[in-house]
Amino acid sequence: MRDYRKGAMRRPRASAGFSGWTGLAIGLGIGLVVAAGVWQYKSRLQGEQAVAKQKKAPASQADEPVEKPASDPGISIDFPDVLKHTEVVIQEKKEKDVHHDVHAPPVTRPGTYYLQAGSFRSEGEADKVRAKLAFAGIESKLQKVSIDTDVWHRVRIGPYTDLDALNRVRTRLRQAEIDATLISVGGD
Repeated sequence: MRDYRKGAMRRPRASAGFSGWTGLAIGLGIGLVVAAGVWQYKSRLQGEQAVAKQKKAPASQADEPVEKPASDPGISIDFPDVLKHTEVVIQEKKEKDVHHDVHAPPVTRPGTYYLQAGSFRSEGEADKVRAKLAFAGIESKLQKVSIDTDVWHRVRIGPYTDLDALNRVRTRLRQAEIDATLISVGGD
């Protein structure tokens, strides 16, 4: 029924919650937050996988299966066998007495020492390790080295001539679960 009375006023309709624009804005905001979380998770996962791959020995990479090119099915290349014959071991002439620093006893022999937290082809990966070291309160340096046509980015800590300081840093590295190589560059 209609109200035909004179002077009857229409009441404004009460709003039923959010408007369409407000709902759209909230939906977009939630979507962006979820997308940023997924992106951050994937980038962190890829970074951890890249660090794990970098720490693998070159010989273990040769054992990975290699797909044959689909363009020419008549050619058969067995990369693991090819790589076994072309492996090159690079030894540093300047640095003697290099070994991994995993739960090793304290250094007692006087000399000059570096700790190397990794060597990476990608400067970004080296920066990630430097950030992890900085978070642990350890100052590091990035050293660029060219070997043949390859460029490597070494993450180095030191030099140390004070053995107490060196052993304290080694302990902090183990507590932060960061693998480092002890490098002796001089001594008795």
